[in-house]
Amino acid sequence: MAKIVYLRTDKNGTKYYANYTCPRCGGAGGSDKWAFTGWTCYECGGTGESSTPVIEKEYTPEYRAKLDERARKRAEAKRAKQVEEFNNNRLAIAEKYGFNPEGKIYVVTGNTYEIREELREAGAKYRGGINWYFLEKQDRYPTIELSYEECLNIYPEYGTMSWKDLTEVQAVLNSKIPTEEDPSQYVGQVGERLDLVVTFKKRSTYEIPSYAGWGTDTVGINVFRDDAGNCFIWKSTSAFFNIAEGSKVRLRGTVKEHSDYKGTKQTILQRCKVDAVKL
Repeated sequence: MAKIVYLRTDKNGTKYYANYTCPRCGGAGGSDKWAFTGWTCYECGGTGESSTPVIEKEYTPEYRAKLDERARKRAEAKRAKQVEEFNNNRLAIAEKYGFNPEGKIYVVTGNTYEIREELREAGAKYRGGINWYFLEKQDRYPTIELSYEECLNIYPEYGTMSWKDLTEVQAVLNSKIPTEEDPSQYVGQVGERLDLVVTFKKRSTYEIPSYAGWGTDTVGINVFRDDAGNCFIWKSTSAFFNIAEGSKVRLRGTVKEHSDYKGTKQTILQRCKVDAVKL
């Protein structure tokens, strides 16, 4: 039989007990399954009691709830810290998957099989489903830029990343292959503040894992064109404004970088402000 002895009650109402029940036989003193060795439990010598008790606590419902809340807050703080550390090290983690320090790779397009040895000697790397790629932009070979966010599944809450299904990555790559020549040219220098009157062409959106560590954030991608056909892109979780597509707008923003997408030269802007233009 179990032997439990009451010890005391503390200021929080928690009751303490000493449980002398033998952990091997459960207080029975022996078992039929040990019949071939004499039935008696060798742990307690048949008494059913242990010489060293296990101290057990019985919490009041109120104090148990308080302890659970403390544990929840500790776990939440630990999780938030892990997510913050992960977000601060995203690019370093992406490097382990073959991306450059900016989280990008440049995939060579066209028939690469015949020049595979040349590409290898030039420093290109190969990954099935993606093809040969470089870590830097190339003047010698036509390339398509891919970011780690387009290629990897990102799990801030677990502190990990993993490659997406290669068919998904291939679909992204194919969507970026140039189809026709575009008149767009780069505008401004990186860091320059632009103030332009342009046409708001369209907005698309996609979801990304939230930097908060749970849920998702919506990224808006706004496309603008000036009268010369130059293309401007503003992409951000804050890139939303209530103006109809096709409207003339005043666009103010800082040049972040110049990039190519499907053969279109794009001037990428950040920290933008968009206002409607009265005609």
